[in-house]
Amino acid sequence: MKPIVIASDLTPTTENALRHGMTLARDLNTDVILVHAWEPPALAVMDATVALPPDELAVHVGMLQRRLDEIAARVRPEHAKLSTRLIEGRPAEAIAKFVQETDARMVVVGTSAPRLLTRLLGSTAEAVVRTAPCPVLVVREHLE
Repeated sequence: MKPIVIASDLTPTTENALRHGMTLARDLNTDVILVHAWEPPALAVMDATVALPPDELAVHVGMLQRRLDEIAARVRPEHAKLSTRLIEGRPAEAIAKFVQETDARMVVVGTSAPRLLTRLLGSTAEAVVRTAPCPVLVVREHLE
């Protein structure tokens, strides 16, 4: 059965997306994969890029996985068919690739009020809409 993928940036801005994605999954009786896409932190200095040392990178990845697991633990009692995945890469590209690899039925992403930088560069949600090979549900941060 094709899962629903819910993408989270690990902030409260994705709470509505999580709620809507879980409701859809429950109504469709399908699995949910809660994902967080991340890029390894790096520091650009002049013409060089300095990556985190492996031990610090492992600590960072562990922290991301704990946050993802905390979010999943809050909603798992209402939907036992929930799993989590950390995926590495530029968020929109990594999400679209993951959705394709898992043959997802749908991807659910959250979005917040546009900010100046987002207006200039585009949002992750907008990029997922353009690149995902399946339907995308974009849920605003605050629905009224």
